[in-house]
Amino acid sequence: MNKMADPQLQVGDNFWNEYGADEWSDAIVASMKLGGIDHLYFVSGSEMAFYQEAIAKAEKRGWPAPKLVTMMHESVALHAALGTAMVTGQPSAASVHVDVGTLHYGAAIHAAWRGNYPVLITAGTGPRAFPGSMRGARDGSIQWLQEPRDQGEIVRQYTKADHRLEHQDNPGLMVSRLLQMAASEPKGPVFLTIPRETAMLSYPGTTRFPTRDQLGVAQGTYPDPEHAKTIARWLIKARNPLVMTERIGKDPLAVRELVRLAELLALPVAEPGNPQVLNFPKTHPLSGSGPSSAEADVCFVLECISPWMPGQDTPPVDAKIAWVSIDPVQSRFKTMEFRADLWIPATAANVIRAVYEAATGMLDKSDLSRIEERRQRLETRKKQLEAAIDAEAAAAAKKSISSGCLVAYELGKVLKPDAILLNDGLSNGQFVENYARRTLPGTSFKSGSSAGGWGVGAAFGAKMAAPDQDVVLASGDGFFEFGTPSAAIWAGAHHKAPFLSVVFVNGSYSTGIHGLRKSYPGGFASDTKCVGGTFDPPPDFARMAESAGGFGELVQSPTEIGPALKRGLEQTHKGVPAVVAVRLPSLV
Repeated sequence: MNKMADPQLQVGDNFWNEYGADEWSDAIVASMKLGGIDHLYFVSGSEMAFYQEAIAKAEKRGWPAPKLVTMMHESVALHAALGTAMVTGQPSAASVHVDVGTLHYGAAIHAAWRGNYPVLITAGTGPRAFPGSMRGARDGSIQWLQEPRDQGEIVRQYTKADHRLEHQDNPGLMVSRLLQMAASEPKGPVFLTIPRETAMLSYPGTTRFPTRDQLGVAQGTYPDPEHAKTIARWLIKARNPLVMTERIGKDPLAVRELVRLAELLALPVAEPGNPQVLNFPKTHPLSGSGPSSAEADVCFVLECISPWMPGQDTPPVDAKIAWVSIDPVQSRFKTMEFRADLWIPATAANVIRAVYEAATGMLDKSDLSRIEERRQRLETRKKQLEAAIDAEAAAAAKKSISSGCLVAYELGKVLKPDAILLNDGLSNGQFVENYARRTLPGTSFKSGSSAGGWGVGAAFGAKMAAPDQDVVLASGDGFFEFGTPSAAIWAGAHHKAPFLSVVFVNGSYSTGIHGLRKSYPGGFASDTKCVGGTFDPPPDFARMAESAGGFGELVQSPTEIGPALKRGLEQTHKGVPAVVAVRLPSLV
């Protein structure tokens, strides 16, 4: 049963249900819980006491409310909400102090927007009411400093909607409405600011409001049957078809449907650009074994932002391209240089299923023979690719110094099939993807954005949502430090949500070294050893973990990488968050 429809959480039998409430804040937290939010990641502020009181009251009285999760940094709080939402598929929420706390959310706001996370971002606002005129009114001189011209403007470019709760609002309805928008495709963050005076308003009796699900969440859409037949025909007759996807794995059903279609027609599946989730089993013979986009005669694009780089690996002019997405023309981006013969605004799983059903009635003996030949060719190609990857790891193991390749290989050996892996690596991220060999939907994630620092907070949030699974973060040292790791590790220890962080420590920013040399080959900065691209010696992440209540180990020798990773996982099984930092050569 959908937990949102749990009769124990429903009071009353009409659309506008009744819930116990003394203040507006009681309705706010009730609507959160009834809208799918189990955790409110909370950073304290002078105007935020209403959350603490309402949730404590709800626990005593048996009213619905999310669990209040104490956090020590605002960006970690929002990243944790992202991690919870990505694992559960349900909304999560974070709350911070006025405009300064909102600003401290930082790049996590960008990650929420570009990654399409259904999160409710909230903040208090400095009280405006004249001192003594009402409950929650101004009572400190600092409160004049806490009111910007428009607090919602801080995040407006990065949210589907923002709202300041006003006295005429129904607070439960407004939360439900924002969650309705966040959870409907294309999913994304919403922002709610709550004045202290408004949160503390009294309710004359019970409060009445619809839940998120009673308002309704937009359901998946279906393609035109003729379009499905056209795509099926193109794929069947293609010589070099290619399926391209970055984000269908957010829906496990879409992954299953794609496996079924790919196996029927021997379609190779590529994950170009920045794949955010596991979209196709990595060990499958059809994974990554196909042609390049420049060689394909039919491209079936599924929830991709950038399937190829225009002008560099663009498909041939006569290639047939079908582009499927809830928002196929990518309205969140100003520029879009891609072309397609069919733009299909529909749910990927429904389109894939429709194409499969259409294709089963079209296949003849000639088609089956051609498809079987391609299947065998792709299987051979996959074996060659896997052998090359294994040979690279074997060569790395023979060297006297540690490498990102070896760390990723050893990490792949200790991961259980259902372990949740967060890949926040840049220069070593491809190694992690190669050797993790994830096969199950919901076990591999990237941020979906270009913001650094997502991983360590998201790992904590993922563990909160999946306490019975191992959660492992693989991160470069730059992005790890961006994430305020001491606050995240403290949260993992304090809230009994232990996760393992594997940090690739090269004391370098790939952007400040590889990016520099790409932009200025042979330039002056390269001659000065890329000043601005290194931070050597790097922080001691092992000691930092220990200072925050976790386990830390710094590894230098290649032979110690595997044993250290095992020790780190053993610590998480004992309830202790762990950091294994492996020292690697600088990128300079």
